[in-house]
Amino acid sequence: MQNMVKKKWRLKEADPLLQFILARDLGISPLTARLLITRGVCTVEDARIFLKGTLEHTGDPFLLAGMERAVERILAAVKQGEKVLVYGDYDVDGVTATALLVKVLERLGTRVDYYIPNRFTEGYGLHGEALRRAGEEGYRLLVTVDCGISAVAEVEEARSAGGPEIIITDHHQVPEEIPGALAVINPRRKDCTYPFKDLAGVGVALKLAQALLKAAGEGKNAWHDYLDLACLGTVADIVPLTGENRLLVKYGLSKLAATGSPGLKALMQVSGIRPENMGVRDVGFGLAPRLNAAGRMGDPRRAVELLLCRDEHRAAELAAELDRHNRERQQVESRILADALGMIDGEGYARDRVVVLASPAWHPGVTGIVASRLAESLYRPVLLVALDGEEGRGSGRSIPGFHLYRALQHCREYLTTFGGHAGAAGFSLPAGHIDALRESINQYALSLIPPDLMVPVLEVDARVSLEDISVQLVNELAMLSPHGHGNPEPLLSCLGVSVISCREVGRDGSHLKLLVKENGILRDGIGFHLGGHLDNLAAGEALDMAFVPSLDHWNGTVRVQLEIKDLRCTGDLKAVSPNGEGRLLPDRAKGHFLDTLFKEAGDYLPRAAPLLFLPAFVQRKLVEYEQKGYGAGLPLHYHPSLFLCTSAGQPGLEIISGATCAAAEEGLDSRMAAHEPEFSCRPVDCRGRPERPSWLAGLADGGEPALVVVSSPHRAVELATYLRRICSGPGKKVAFCHSWLPPEQRTMVKELFTGGQINVVLATPDMVFTLSEAGPGRMVVYHLPYDHGDWEMIRKAAHRGKVDYVYLPFGPDDHRQARAYLAALVPERDLLARLYALLRQGLGSPGSVPRKMPAGENGHRGEQQLFLYHLAGLLRRAGCPWARSFTVGMGLAVLTELELLQWSPDQYRPVPRRSGGREKIPLAASPTYRWLQELKERAIKWQKYALQAPADLLMECHPGF
Repeated sequence: MQNMVKKKWRLKEADPLLQFILARDLGISPLTARLLITRGVCTVEDARIFLKGTLEHTGDPFLLAGMERAVERILAAVKQGEKVLVYGDYDVDGVTATALLVKVLERLGTRVDYYIPNRFTEGYGLHGEALRRAGEEGYRLLVTVDCGISAVAEVEEARSAGGPEIIITDHHQVPEEIPGALAVINPRRKDCTYPFKDLAGVGVALKLAQALLKAAGEGKNAWHDYLDLACLGTVADIVPLTGENRLLVKYGLSKLAATGSPGLKALMQVSGIRPENMGVRDVGFGLAPRLNAAGRMGDPRRAVELLLCRDEHRAAELAAELDRHNRERQQVESRILADALGMIDGEGYARDRVVVLASPAWHPGVTGIVASRLAESLYRPVLLVALDGEEGRGSGRSIPGFHLYRALQHCREYLTTFGGHAGAAGFSLPAGHIDALRESINQYALSLIPPDLMVPVLEVDARVSLEDISVQLVNELAMLSPHGHGNPEPLLSCLGVSVISCREVGRDGSHLKLLVKENGILRDGIGFHLGGHLDNLAAGEALDMAFVPSLDHWNGTVRVQLEIKDLRCTGDLKAVSPNGEGRLLPDRAKGHFLDTLFKEAGDYLPRAAPLLFLPAFVQRKLVEYEQKGYGAGLPLHYHPSLFLCTSAGQPGLEIISGATCAAAEEGLDSRMAAHEPEFSCRPVDCRGRPERPSWLAGLADGGEPALVVVSSPHRAVELATYLRRICSGPGKKVAFCHSWLPPEQRTMVKELFTGGQINVVLATPDMVFTLSEAGPGRMVVYHLPYDHGDWEMIRKAAHRGKVDYVYLPFGPDDHRQARAYLAALVPERDLLARLYALLRQGLGSPGSVPRKMPAGENGHRGEQQLFLYHLAGLLRRAGCPWARSFTVGMGLAVLTELELLQWSPDQYRPVPRRSGGREKIPLAASPTYRWLQELKERAIKWQKYALQAPADLLMECHPGF
């Protein structure tokens, strides 16, 4: 097989430690965890939202700068009966945003109309003449969607003319000077605290709609009615399908499929789309091009008219018109593409880093599409200019690694107007500046586009074996959908598979059908548009495949099929980081210790997983229970004993007894009592903050020392690893500290933190008081403290360290997690009944217990722990998903104290007693049960208070808890 390599394969870098944490915490396969990490989803809470997030996880619209003022002014216009004009853009993003806002304003009873500038006679953005006409026609208020962020002069002109007042909603790059409008809503503003920055224009319009409807008393979910339009515009604008965009599309697809809009129904019909099978490709390649065709080939208002249309007959007419425009657009596109390719070959532009072409014969509405196709095939940035006399209107598309908007900024002396973002831009210029623009942008690109950047790269997510790809796994990978820009379909590679058979398929033989084998596993593969590889393939030959796994449903059977994306001669993939710079190396001054700290975490965390994944609160309560002597003297052995590594990196076993822990806690209490309870640190209330990990990364990169309090040892490791991976500045000087680290490592973390060699420390509550000696200046209570005891440790530590600010980003999700652990710690009547029934059935007998601990468990804990683990698994399958080994232990203690079990320290297993009657046994007769119930009630009472009380009150002493 010769000359098959056309693309450079690059294996994305993952993180084994984060991969293990995500897989275990979320109950997903290691491969799915790896795929999340390669998509930038690196923490458990971000991954949980990614996989199972709902619309409740979208951001509060009032976090957008300018939102309150905009809502107040629009509702005033509604109340006073003023005329309002929605000013949009002619692409699908702008058209859907316009229709969405018009619908919402009509719902509120507004006198509203819309304006879409003509692509050819006006071009993109706000135009002074249109604003003057709006004022003359009596519009007191104008709201832009998907445009306006650069219209400084136009807004000032409208203000000087006495109106209309302007509210700008946009999502494009924010220039140094923003317009002096009544309100400017753009998540990319530097002073905007909205957590998600990549909303499309229609997404920003939807946030305005959400705020308006809520403020107008329409209900908190009224904005869901417009998800069909938001989904359509978001997909069409090719913004990253991550974060909030992904949620809008995920839930918007079902809304779009079931839409009641006559216009959208008619559009789906002419596009040949079946609503029940609606997907991102249908939206991006079926609906969007037809809406775009209105602005490219005719009047863009037709697209808005269709989306607002209430009459089915008229909707059908408009949809048919857009379909005709789309076919015309395809023909024009083919002609321009052929013309451009001829110019590249004939005029020697193939060697340019950035291809800049111009012609008076080109239709300005199609140059962007052709530029996109050329950029993909040539793999370099392309600018195409349609000339009209002495003026030219251009569109550009780029490749990863070259920011097109910044390039145009560099060449702005040759441009009349320009706008856009990293991957796409639009501009206008005098025809006489074409050559100067070509020379200037190519000179700019010489250092930014090295030759190897112009080689197409195939980003491979993971290397797998054919036996890894099962039906179950492919179903799990489906949780990553919907796919699109920023969240591509999982691209896997398999090296050295054998070709069993190969043939061409399709009408013109352009596709490739393969049967391949590896280690006795056979898989079918289909390579669309890869038929040209057939001449280089032969049965028995070894090759490497890059593919997307899918499921083939045929005659009632389901089997795995591989959609092959590329083939090459067998070779090795090189693992590099997403930015192509290789793994980030730690700073030499502190790197040896930190490198060891994180490496050892990767070694011991899998072995001690059941233990270190427990909240520190639960660990302490299990120790406390053991010390109180409850449980009728049963051999439950709750206290943690775990494998740790010594400072020299050699595996060792450190057994910390309950007495040692008790002495340590007593000493901590006495040290805290020595400090005055009053202190003046300032609480920063950010409870319930969305996208908390990225917020923490921003705080860490600020440079000031910070002590971050988390709930469990594994969360300390996870978030420290995340910050080390994602931060670009001082935030990389990060470590973690929890009570199960060897004492010498805890001491070293404290010394480096005090000396400034570490900037951020992630720690469990029991470590915070000691670390606060470093005087960190800032403390972040990242997770909701489980009880008042946890909070007091944190509060007094803040006083001891003379902390200036205490940030409180915890929220309801933490409370739900805490309730789940409390349910595991405190067995209720239903679980006790199920446990007793299992024992009565003999399912916990020695013969029924597996003899080998599952992967990740500590085998040294002995048969007793194996017995508890086995019963916990049976309870989970019986309908108690929160059951854990310590849940079983507590349950056995309660049942023994109630004399339902006979079990003594010298017995191998408990023996159920036969109860004499059917009356309910009072559970309060068990000391264990009473103690656990009181613990649970106090913890829940505290958590509710911590979520609702004013932040200033939280910082005070609360003896009542």
